[in-house]
Amino acid sequence: MEPHTVTRVHAVQPLLLRGIGVLVAMVVVRFLYKGYIVRSRIRSLKAQGIPMLPHSIWFGHLPIFADFRADHPPDVNAYMFHLWFMSNYKRYFPELDKVPPVVYLDLWPIADPLVMVLDAIAASQFTIANSLPKHPVSNEFVHPLTGNLDIVSTDGEIWKKWRSRFNPGFSPRNLTALLPELIEEAQVFVSGLKAQAGKNGEWGPVFQLEEKTTNLTFDIIVRASVDLRLHEQSRPTPSPLKKALMDQLVLMAMMTNAARVLPGGRMPWHNAAIKRNNRIMRDVLMPRIQNKLRSDFGADTKKKTIVDLAIKHIDKDDPGASREKPDAEFVDRLIANLKIFIFAGHDTTSSTICFMVKNLQDHPDCLEKIRAEHDDVLGPNPDDATDILNKSPHLLYSLPYTLAVIKETLRLYPLAATVRSSQVTPGFYLTVPGSELRYPTEGFGPWLAAPAVQRNPDYWPRADEFLPQRWLVAEGDPLYAAKEAWAPFSLGPRNCIGQELAMIELRLVSVLIARTFDIEEAWNEWDKKQ
Repeated sequence: MEPHTVTRVHAVQPLLLRGIGVLVAMVVVRFLYKGYIVRSRIRSLKAQGIPMLPHSIWFGHLPIFADFRADHPPDVNAYMFHLWFMSNYKRYFPELDKVPPVVYLDLWPIADPLVMVLDAIAASQFTIANSLPKHPVSNEFVHPLTGNLDIVSTDGEIWKKWRSRFNPGFSPRNLTALLPELIEEAQVFVSGLKAQAGKNGEWGPVFQLEEKTTNLTFDIIVRASVDLRLHEQSRPTPSPLKKALMDQLVLMAMMTNAARVLPGGRMPWHNAAIKRNNRIMRDVLMPRIQNKLRSDFGADTKKKTIVDLAIKHIDKDDPGASREKPDAEFVDRLIANLKIFIFAGHDTTSSTICFMVKNLQDHPDCLEKIRAEHDDVLGPNPDDATDILNKSPHLLYSLPYTLAVIKETLRLYPLAATVRSSQVTPGFYLTVPGSELRYPTEGFGPWLAAPAVQRNPDYWPRADEFLPQRWLVAEGDPLYAAKEAWAPFSLGPRNCIGQELAMIELRLVSVLIARTFDIEEAWNEWDKKQ
């Protein structure tokens, strides 16, 4: 190298290093400034007289989550924090006689600050009275699956447009038309349980019920969405669609989780796997969409799948689009929504079936009542139930005690919650009955703590007990259900679009298994099997 070239390089290196140092300093200053703002907000709220968790200037409220994690397995779900907090609030609020209705959580730098809402009236203020948009953390979670083109992620006019397109597919009328197909899948589920049952009154081998309920609900939601029978319940290995979705869920969970007090992130090979899974799912769903595009929408007027209802509006977004030449964005949004429906439509319902079975096992008197109701409405022979329901599907809605068991199960074990963003509503605050305090939400994501709201003794007498009768007593009875505090499907216009389908599935499964099987937990046998 010539001397003047060496001189130029030596002259550039200090400038380059100085530039990198400035950039690093700016990042560090910005990071520390954000931390200062978050920590200062907590101190300001405490100065206003709002009860506050013990707060560290260095770690915020992360030590609280460390306590939570110490009491649970490493893979604990964040929503378990709500009930854990209700059981342990005296450790942090010894001066209070009951659980505080609103709790601020400073989770910086692991996660964005949240305001956990444990009161039903306060929860309605950001879900019903003011339906705040979804928090970015929700969008971050589903982005690998849908690219945020789905109705869970979107807001405003796009959300209204697509939600209105899908609503008819989840109406009682349309789902009743789909009932024979749901019964067909449920019969496969029952056959699978019979294969596991013992002979002559003996117990059969131990197995995981959730595996079978997951396959059932997966078969049902895919059939309702795209009119495709996957036969997950009878095939020896998962279908490509299910395998890709399950793999995707694992990758979606690779994000920061304050409940585990650990940052998260994905490596480049994870992003490659995300693209591969989405391609596999698209390859399964796209032919179903193309078949519907080539078919006559009015040919079958009784039932409409989700794809049918979307295609009906194919030229609304782009007047130049048609069945022969659909708009690319329209197809992308349709596939994104199909994936979110399949994900949400199988996961929570599957777990709820398991919790319902457990509740009936733990309360044999309730099991006897539900069996008696099924005898009265559907006849004494359980094997006749499917034929009777096919001929008279309205009878599925004539089971008040069964519905009470389902609602009480969902009250004790809700499986979804919502986090909203207050950024678009400056000055927004929450209030609770009987208090003059105002709870500002600026800088915090309102988090509906559904498990806590639904066990809040202010709204639910004997809140921790399984009491289906609370859903059957008249208003004025001490056990009368506080319906405004029941939020397993969230609240307001952004509630779960598939809740009616979930309720039908839960009714149907209860009808087909309650009188046919005795089901019992067998953890010791399961541990031996492992």
